[in-house]
Amino acid sequence: MTSGAPRLLGGEMLAWSDLDGSRGPGPVGGPTLTGLLTAVGGRTLVVGPHHPDLLDAVPSPDLTILVRGLPDAETLTTRYADRPEVQVYCGSPEKLPASPQYDTLVALDGLGRLTSVEGSDLSWTDLFDLLVSMLRPTGRLLLGAENLLGLHRLPWPPPERTDSDWTAPEEYDHTRPGGLPRLRDRLAASGLWTVGTWATFPGPRTPTALLGTDLLADTDLTGFLQAALSATDPGPSVPPPADLGPLAELGRSVPPLADPARLALVALRHGGATELAPGWVVLAERLSGTNTTPERHDDSDEGADPVGSRPPAAVLSWGGRRGREVHRGPAGGWRYADGAVVPSGRTAEDLVLAATARREVPALRALLTAWQAGPLADVPADQVVVPPHGAWHAVTAAEPTEVVRRAYAEATGRTESPTGPVEGESREVGSDVVLRRLASRMTDAGLAYLWPAGELASTLATLAGRDPVPFADDRAQAVAGGWRELLVDRDELAREVAEARALAQWYERTLTERDRELTRLRRIVSLVSGTPTARAGRILLAGARTARRTARTALHHLRHPT
Repeated sequence: MTSGAPRLLGGEMLAWSDLDGSRGPGPVGGPTLTGLLTAVGGRTLVVGPHHPDLLDAVPSPDLTILVRGLPDAETLTTRYADRPEVQVYCGSPEKLPASPQYDTLVALDGLGRLTSVEGSDLSWTDLFDLLVSMLRPTGRLLLGAENLLGLHRLPWPPPERTDSDWTAPEEYDHTRPGGLPRLRDRLAASGLWTVGTWATFPGPRTPTALLGTDLLADTDLTGFLQAALSATDPGPSVPPPADLGPLAELGRSVPPLADPARLALVALRHGGATELAPGWVVLAERLSGTNTTPERHDDSDEGADPVGSRPPAAVLSWGGRRGREVHRGPAGGWRYADGAVVPSGRTAEDLVLAATARREVPALRALLTAWQAGPLADVPADQVVVPPHGAWHAVTAAEPTEVVRRAYAEATGRTESPTGPVEGESREVGSDVVLRRLASRMTDAGLAYLWPAGELASTLATLAGRDPVPFADDRAQAVAGGWRELLVDRDELAREVAEARALAQWYERTLTERDRELTRLRRIVSLVSGTPTARAGRILLAGARTARRTARTALHHLRHPT
């Protein structure tokens, strides 16, 4: 029974907390990861810093939690004081009782934050072998692993050191498997069969998109996957250090070299999203007895609850709440949890960018017109999937990204964000907002040079058969994802300024030439007007006009005598 104090194993850190995130990265958590907990069943051990909300979602009643910091253990003990089946341990993992064994072992944070300064300095392999030894035959391991060459690391310089970095960085631990294939091989060498693998975006600890590798390998779902990754846009990349939002777990307070979200889309387009994902979660099942072939085992030890079912193929969350789950359909293909079919095809934004790069103006006009004339006119183009045949689909009714939020606020003068269609102005304003967002993303993609100088959003609206959107600075709405995007914006501004300067110089040169020509003609007229011949000509013309008037008067009297 959970008492007023946790059970101390030895090696506990008396003044250390991983849950508050004040001395390093915070705990692993988020609503997306709760979708994987359907694989949990029976006697369950959770090791490492996991957010309490994630622990609350563990379906198994027989739960054991291991943390290394005494304040965290006391917090969890108080939280689960009314659940006698929950055991909270504090200390080094090597001191954890090895018997009885567990049906499920959960380590979504990986193995990097299990050791204590008061305990043994164990390598990754030492910790892995220790935990695997606690699994029963047919038991399951839910293991998270950060990709040390992931998209969350590549665009940034090395992070600053924190108090939690008292051990050597994981990249220098030669026992740690590098890359997903080596991790799977290490599991297989320990008698664990990989049941499922998921890539986490945009970070390894608080992902908002959890995508199965089978789903990522399906080329028919390119549009859906691109929309899913676009919806994970973490917002500003240069936020105040005290308000990093989803970037807080990365420990960054400077802009990246390039937008990680755009790099993720490029990796997805070229089949490298799995290899470059910020992290992975692997579900592995321990083979029973001497069996060395990968086959499913549904039985469990007598007296133990059966291990949980297979989790979804993908989980997406937006706005901090649980999103839609994707499962493999009974007859093949992919379906949402409510039975709706996951749309195939490409996003409207991807098609627009491709048509722009090829300079196919008729195709571009047709795409923009179909989008803005349809029911999805106020849905961002990167969230609209265009199937080869049939109706267009909106992947998510997600909370607006920072770009959409700012554009909406400027267009309406409101501070609240649009959450759906509203009567009257909302649809019109929403259409203007998504066109400005598309213009900003086209600029960030480096395609603005294909368009004439001016407001790109108004040009897109005209091509779509709509009135030009109210003037607004596209870059004021955009949140550049990194130095690369800032440089693209700078180059585009420099190009527009150069064109404006060239046009102004042409106007000035033309006006100067015409002014000189007009001055020359005036001088000629003045010279001609001052000669005797000119004066005689004026007298002759005046006499002719007088004679013509006299003749007209005489003719009138002859025709109409009084």
